[in-house]
Amino acid sequence: MKFRPVLALTAILSSILGAVVVYLVLSVPNDLKADSMMKDARKKLDAGRRDDAREELGRIIQQFPRTDAAAAATIALVTLGAEERQQLATQMRRLREDNAKTAATLAALQESVDAIKNAPPKTVIVQAPAPKPAAKKKAATHRSQHRR
Repeated sequence: MKFRPVLALTAILSSILGAVVVYLVLSVPNDLKADSMMKDARKKLDAGRRDDAREELGRIIQQFPRTDAAAAATIALVTLGAEERQQLATQMRRLREDNAKTAATLAALQESVDAIKNAPPKTVIVQAPAPKPAAKKKAATHRSQHRR
């Protein structure tokens, strides 16, 4: 039996074609599922539900690690983390400013209290009002009865 190069080439091409078909059959549904999960995660982000979106993105990365959606989910998670760190830094800065203002106000109030506490006692002299002169009693006068 003679080895025919055309037959060998056909067998190799058939094997490659079969491998591509198997790869597509196994990977296309994963890509479609991962893409739909990614769309859901984006909707959740747009709706403001960051925690739910973060969980969805994590599931995409775990279940479909070799898909484009997993790469996009990784980038989205990194971006979310950076945004949240920036928001926390802004909140911390505001809280520190408010704390400094409150501390300054408390220090000023404490100085006022200390000044009042350490001030010499003030002597308040209250004078009794002068006694009212006794009302003079009018002598009972009799009216003379005049007849007319």
